[in-house]
Amino acid sequence: MKPQKIPKGEKMKKLLVSLLASAFVLFGTGAVFAAGLTYDGSTTIGENIMPDAAKLFTEKTGIKFDKIGGLGSGKGFKMVMEGSIDIGGVSRALSIEEKRLKPYYQIVGYDAIAVFINEKNPVKSLSKEQVKGIFTGKITNWKEVGGEDASIVVITEIKTGGRATIQEFKDSALDGGEFGPSIEIDRPHDCVKRVGVEINGITHASLAFIQPGAKTVLYNNVEPTSKNVRSGAYILSRPLNIVAKTMPKGELKKFFDFMLSPEGQAIVAENFVPVR
Repeated sequence: MKPQKIPKGEKMKKLLVSLLASAFVLFGTGAVFAAGLTYDGSTTIGENIMPDAAKLFTEKTGIKFDKIGGLGSGKGFKMVMEGSIDIGGVSRALSIEEKRLKPYYQIVGYDAIAVFINEKNPVKSLSKEQVKGIFTGKITNWKEVGGEDASIVVITEIKTGGRATIQEFKDSALDGGEFGPSIEIDRPHDCVKRVGVEINGITHASLAFIQPGAKTVLYNNVEPTSKNVRSGAYILSRPLNIVAKTMPKGELKKFFDFMLSPEGQAIVAENFVPVR
C-alpha cells in the first residue's frame, strides 16, 4: 500500500502549529531566555557602582543584566516610571514632584561633589562665595581668588541635560542661581579630563571622577573626603539612589537587597560613603 501524500497546505499548517507550540514552551512560561535586568540614569552610579555590582550579583545569583546606561538621573527616573527599564539611578534627593509618583527608592550611599582645577594651578582652597562667583560668571580671573592673572575657563556638563550633578550643584553651591557661560561637555569624567589639560580650567563632578592632571580644592576649608561627608563637615554631598517603579519583587528585589548587603556596600565604599 502506497503512503498517502500530505498536501503542501497541510504540511505548512502542521509546521506552523509545531513552531507555535515550541515558542510557547520556550517563551510563554518565561522560564527560558528570560530578559535580564536593565539600568539607566545617573552616570555617577552607572559608571562607578553598577559594573562591579552587576558582575558580582550575576556571579552570586545567575541573574544577568541586559543593559547599564548613563543618560542622567532625570531621564533614568522618567524611564523607570514609564516601565522601559527596571532600575533608575538618581544621584540626588528625589524632588517633591517625583515623590508624588510614589516610586520605590533606596539610598545605597553618599557622594561628595568636588571642585576640580588643574594640578598646576596654585589655588588650594575656595570659599562657597568664590565658587558661586566663578560658576555664575561674576568672578572671571584667577587673581581674584588668589591665583595667577589668567582668565578662568569654566567647564560643566550640559546644563539642559537633566543631570543630577548640575541640579545639585546649582541648588547647593549657587544657592539656586543660574550658571554663567561655560564650556559644556556631556559626561562628568570628560569634564574633569578637560580640566586636567586646561591649566586655567575648573569644573565640578563626583569625587569618583578624579583624573590625571586634575586636583580637588578645599571647599570652605574642608576637604572632600568620605570622613567629612559622613560627619557632615563637607556640605557638597548628595545621596545615591536606585529607583524602581513599585516595590521590587523577585529578581529585582534580590538586586535591591544585594546592594545593601556587605558585598554590595563594599562595592559602594570603593568610591563613595556606604550607608551600612
